[in-house]
Amino acid sequence: MKNMTFIQGAFILTITNLLTGVLAFVYRVYLSRSIGSEGIGLYQLIIPLYYLMITLVSGGITTAISKLASEEHTKGRYKNIFKIIRTSGIVVTLWSIVISLAVGMNAEYLSLHILKDSRTVFSIIILAPAIIFISASAVLKGYFYGLQNVQPPAIIDVIEKVIRLSVLIAVTTYLMPYGIEYICAGAMIAMTLGELMSLILLAFAYKKNKLPVNTSDRADISSGVIFSVIKLALPLSISGALNTIMDMIVAIMIPTQLVQAGLTHERALSLYGELTGMVIPLVFFPFIIVASLGVTLVPSIAASYTRKNWVALNKKCNDAHKITTVLAIFMTVIFMVFPLEICDYFFKCPQAAPLLFWISLGCLFEYWQFILFSIMNSVNLQNYVFQNSLLNIAITIACIYILTPIPGIGIYGYIIGFNVSSLIVVTFNIWILGKKSPIKIKYFENVINPLISICGTVLALFYLNTLNISFIYKAAASMLIYLMLLVLTRTFTISQIKNTFKFN
Repeated sequence: MKNMTFIQGAFILTITNLLTGVLAFVYRVYLSRSIGSEGIGLYQLIIPLYYLMITLVSGGITTAISKLASEEHTKGRYKNIFKIIRTSGIVVTLWSIVISLAVGMNAEYLSLHILKDSRTVFSIIILAPAIIFISASAVLKGYFYGLQNVQPPAIIDVIEKVIRLSVLIAVTTYLMPYGIEYICAGAMIAMTLGELMSLILLAFAYKKNKLPVNTSDRADISSGVIFSVIKLALPLSISGALNTIMDMIVAIMIPTQLVQAGLTHERALSLYGELTGMVIPLVFFPFIIVASLGVTLVPSIAASYTRKNWVALNKKCNDAHKITTVLAIFMTVIFMVFPLEICDYFFKCPQAAPLLFWISLGCLFEYWQFILFSIMNSVNLQNYVFQNSLLNIAITIACIYILTPIPGIGIYGYIIGFNVSSLIVVTFNIWILGKKSPIKIKYFENVINPLISICGTVLALFYLNTLNISFIYKAAASMLIYLMLLVLTRTFTISQIKNTFKFN
């Protein structure tokens, strides 16, 4: 399929990401039921370190390459696209090998002195090779996204998740008698093998989907290509690294601060596991749709920005913002109405319901933050993304440090930081886009009709809650009612919906 709009590309990515998201969610549920909240807490200690390594070697690479590839594709300079892919691939792969070796050789130090839990050493060693596979895959994904050919990486992601889940079940069953230390290591084996298979399939797809190159076409010199990629990727990479470092700091700070609030270390680790291993994945599961929009939006906006087509540029930004708003408002209501049922159904952990209820208040602004960051990345405002990411980190860590040790607040100190930082960063994003770009997002128009629709949906939920049926049916019915009201309020028209499914 070719000549897709960014919404059509996002739709395809959303479908496949829903499949991968379901598989990842099943992966998470299976893991949490196998090793409990303490085991999930141990698992969550490892993951931030892993993401930090990934960010250091490939953070921002996919976004940078997709933007550059889209711009070169708009100009018809196909030879330059391949120069970008080849040069970036060599540099990123060599750098990732260095980082991978450094992590593997220093696994014991990282385990004892950074994560402060000796049970993580095997997991760190096993994860080291995955850094190489993911960084090389990031370059190839940037190529496909830049050309708005999302099918190959989307299908490959599904295959990767199936492999990961299959290996996890097999390894976990075998390692169950040995304890959570070895089960966590088994989960890392599943992750590493999945990433290796993903890289192999992406390389094959890249070979089969190369654009025809005009031999008379000239490509930029390698140093110029590297500079262009670094100029775009570095702020995103540093921003991502800082966010990952924040996750590591949070992983260390929250249990420690909770102990100061009077909890035992075991209870603090379990509460941290409930928050980061159960509640936060629930909040970000619907984020799949927003993430898909972000992936296809960057190259699409970059193409319009290159042509100086401001009408198309503003339409794309407003469409993405409206879709994000519609999703965020609905999920906020669902999380606030059914927190107990959701936590019990998926994790057999009803005590996590209050955490889900209060963190859901920040859903709208958290989702807005991501889509506005994507828009800013598309129009060369990466430095502001970096600055606002720093602000987000500072507010979150300050709230954890100050509020979490207070016995009456505890874990809710993190949730307060999560919600407040999202609101403040979104406010700054709106101001920057208004002052520094030709983009004019109709915030009021994009919000008012979804709000009217959700009010009608909430009224329907009052009636549905009087019926003796499962919350799954209530949530499904409320979604259908919400969709009908969105059409009635002309938030989306029938023709817009039909056009989304018209693929050339």
